[in-house]
Amino acid sequence: MKLLKFSHAKMMIYCHLAFFAIAMVACNSQNNSGSKSGNAQPTLKPWEFSLDSNYALKNTDKFAWELFRAVNWPADTINFSADTTKQFGDSGWVVWQTWKTAPEVYLSDGSAPTKWLQKHFSIRNSEDYSKFSVKSRLSDIRKDPTFGIEEVVMNQSTYDYVVQNQLYNLNGQLAIYNSNKGIKFPNSSMELKVKWRKIPNTPYAKARYHWQYIYVTDGNKVRLELYGMVSMHITSKVTSNWVWATFEHIDNRSQTHPGDDGWCLNSKDKFACSEPPYDCEMAPTNFGLEGTKWEYYRLRGTQTTYNDPAGKPVLLANSNVERGFQLSSSCMTCHSLATIGPLDTSGNMQRANFIKSLMLENGVMFGGKAYVGSPDTSLYRLSNSQVLKMGDFVWSLSRAAMYKPSEKSIKK
Repeated sequence: MKLLKFSHAKMMIYCHLAFFAIAMVACNSQNNSGSKSGNAQPTLKPWEFSLDSNYALKNTDKFAWELFRAVNWPADTINFSADTTKQFGDSGWVVWQTWKTAPEVYLSDGSAPTKWLQKHFSIRNSEDYSKFSVKSRLSDIRKDPTFGIEEVVMNQSTYDYVVQNQLYNLNGQLAIYNSNKGIKFPNSSMELKVKWRKIPNTPYAKARYHWQYIYVTDGNKVRLELYGMVSMHITSKVTSNWVWATFEHIDNRSQTHPGDDGWCLNSKDKFACSEPPYDCEMAPTNFGLEGTKWEYYRLRGTQTTYNDPAGKPVLLANSNVERGFQLSSSCMTCHSLATIGPLDTSGNMQRANFIKSLMLENGVMFGGKAYVGSPDTSLYRLSNSQVLKMGDFVWSLSRAAMYKPSEKSIKK
């Protein structure tokens, strides 16, 4: 407060400038924000991304690539952060692989997950990966090895919010539903859905893919197989409705396994492509991808609104994740139905559900149709006039189980 007594104008200017500089330095590697006008280029290191919502909305495709580069930067597996001593494309674990997987957070008994820094980095079994998917009722890996393996991971901001609000079990979700509170993740929150498929165990394939070995259980036998990352959905809460971006390996375009669709929607990337309709299907240049495995990945598209300026539903799909219903897929619309509600007579939480009736029709996923455009508000109302609460677009909340303390723990 004594600074207000200085009469020298220059001293006041210097103080204000010093305070501004300190505030700017305070941002960490994943919370670096750009100009609030959204027009200026934020100053970012290659392993950083902006949290400026205006910048993300006005430069969405570029922002998506910055997210892609940041989450796929080589990881420091001690501090669970980017290893700034390494180069993009170096072998080993990457940043998002230090994050918590959905099965690690939403435990089957509803108990609290382990601490953030408690994680083992080792070869996993295919059974350890996500079994929660709209396609979970289809053939498993033993019957359809081309289908691949999915996993959902969350960054620390998402994890912290889930833990602090006890959203990892139905008890906590029910408490929020019965209160005047809602669910609103912080703007630094991120979730990823990653798809792995078996690739040839050759130097050529390893040079073109981010890969890992996975133990595959086939009946009574266990074998070690090489899997490549073929797809990645990235969602960022940098805006209130999140930013949705999907990436695929270029080889997906020519996949011919039974059930594969190819690329049914045109790619759109205003950062990598210089001319309309921005469907050049190239990786951006001068971005650090050249000469690395990451130059073989493509941005298929981004989404920030339900409908385009003409009122037409915006579509966004990934040929592996939305296999079978690409032409009627909207990430935002689907995730808008992530909800919490009261328990039914069986003790299960009631949620908005459009999947059950559309799942399979004549053997075709969703019968070739899905849920797109602005959300249908009737899907948030139950038959008894109760209204579901929004889950802030986070479908992984549906994995939560009820926590039932044992008699032993109750006595304590």
